[in-house]
Amino acid sequence: MLDLFLEKFLFYIYLVIPFVFAVFLGILTFLKNPIYIRRISKTFFFIQFILAFLLLIKENNNSFSFFNFNFIFDEIASIFTFLTAFLFFIFSIISKTFIKKSCRLFYCSLSTILGLTNLIILSDNICLTLGGIFWVFLISYLLKKNYRYNNKNLLLNQLKADILILLACCVLIFYDFARLFILNEIPFNFTNLTQNLYHINNSSILYAFIGFFIIICRLFNLAPFNEKIEKSSSNNHISTINILTFNIIANALLIKIYFVFDYLFYDYEDFIAAYLILNLVWFAIISLKQRTLINYAFSSFLVFITTNIFTLFSFEDEGILAFLYGAIAIILSYTLVFLTLNLISYKFKTNEIAQLPKISSKNKLIKFFSIFAIMNIAKVPTLALFSATLINFIIIFSIDYDGTVLNFAPYICVITCFIITLSALNMFYRILIEPQKSYKNETELSNHQIITLIVLSAAIILAGIFPQSFFNGGL
Repeated sequence: MLDLFLEKFLFYIYLVIPFVFAVFLGILTFLKNPIYIRRISKTFFFIQFILAFLLLIKENNNSFSFFNFNFIFDEIASIFTFLTAFLFFIFSIISKTFIKKSCRLFYCSLSTILGLTNLIILSDNICLTLGGIFWVFLISYLLKKNYRYNNKNLLLNQLKADILILLACCVLIFYDFARLFILNEIPFNFTNLTQNLYHINNSSILYAFIGFFIIICRLFNLAPFNEKIEKSSSNNHISTINILTFNIIANALLIKIYFVFDYLFYDYEDFIAAYLILNLVWFAIISLKQRTLINYAFSSFLVFITTNIFTLFSFEDEGILAFLYGAIAIILSYTLVFLTLNLISYKFKTNEIAQLPKISSKNKLIKFFSIFAIMNIAKVPTLALFSATLINFIIIFSIDYDGTVLNFAPYICVITCFIITLSALNMFYRILIEPQKSYKNETELSNHQIITLIVLSAAIILAGIFPQSFFNGGL
């Protein structure tokens, strides 16, 4: 009884404290020194990380009610919340390099996005989930507007498109599908969907499934819903935070939808597979042609994401575990990739690959982390992306597919995976070997940058060496 009370207390604190901290930091107007704001913020994100760790080790599949909203805290939710807390702690440390103005606004926004991400991951209520996604879109827009984009019209059009997509998906989800729950005063929760689907018209279920699937595709940044990254953007660190946050939310939401609509995934597997294959081929090809660091990382990132989704077509627990492990490995790996490339871009004042100067031989650490990050994309054995890709291929090739398109999918995954390896080796050459001119004002990595990159590298190595520990626990 005491353990359950303690877990509920930790859960409520973890859920609420990001919003409380954002308000607290916002009203402390007398605190104007950015150094103190950063220190207080890093302390908060560290505390949040510790709380997430405590919840992870105490996880025992409980549900909670908070302000009449239901929340589910199971093994999958605990993994995603811990991963989220870890990444935002990393962001709070490394942001000292990239955020030079409006520190209060940045850390308030970062804390709010953390709270909203936790809310979406843990919420069982569909309305609360969709509302949380809307606010994530809005706050992400405000962050980009203040720090990153030079072209405000492009940014505003992206926000309008996101809201329009979300509204259209809400219409598909709520039209006729939610009427049963409203008329019978049944909470419109994910856990209640499975028990009541047989009361709902099949066409309404299909519309709702399409609505959820479109939202997930937008959050994953799959074509044609992918975010347009401006070449002349002034702060790619904000892009990194948005891309990775959207990806965590998309993975968590996809698992929820998969458990409810798994039979629709089976019935329409060829259509879904065809769409995923188009994304695979498209992003694999353009990864070879990218001219900026952020766009290269973004396109190769989407290939790994798409390949990972194919594991769900096994319709077995092993496939779900492979998907979860792949999601963790991809997110950790590309956090390092994005941050390393952002540091290179920041130090040399350019995001254009062709304009990058030669990295000084004195700056060995930035060379090491660049090599490590790129070799991980190239899938060097024992690193996380190698293990994730290997497990994905074992699952994908072991499935006896019924769909015609899916029978070709494993081979296309192998081909696109090989293309990404080639693009990674090409990037290795273009960043570290090809440049001839030197940069006079090159500086070495600072302590907080080194600590951040070391922690991420260690996490990637551990995830790559011990994937079996993830699968031994089961679901």
